[in-house]
Amino acid sequence: VQSDSQKASIKVAVQNGSGETGVAATAADILRKAGYDVVSTANADNFDYTDVTIQVKAAKKSALSLLEDDLSSDYTVGKTSADLPADTPYAALVIIGK
Repeated sequence: VQSDSQKASIKVAVQNGSGETGVAATAADILRKAGYDVVSTANADNFDYTDVTIQVKAAKKSALSLLEDDLSSDYTVGKTSADLPADTPYAALVIIGK
């Protein structure tokens, strides 16, 4: 089990990929309660996502399993990857799909 301080150091952006109002805010609340630093909520580039997509920076690959564990009780996690561009202002991107 990872310490909360490790989670607190992970900056997460949550995006709505389903088009359903409020899904990003709901997921952001779950992640905040789990101890993450949620830095933004917004709409994804489209509303055609299914399940949850998690993308992290390669340097934060350990965050992938943490996020997956913390989201899997509320969501079906689909695609995960460690290919978020290094210059992204957050370490992890979570897109909530349908």
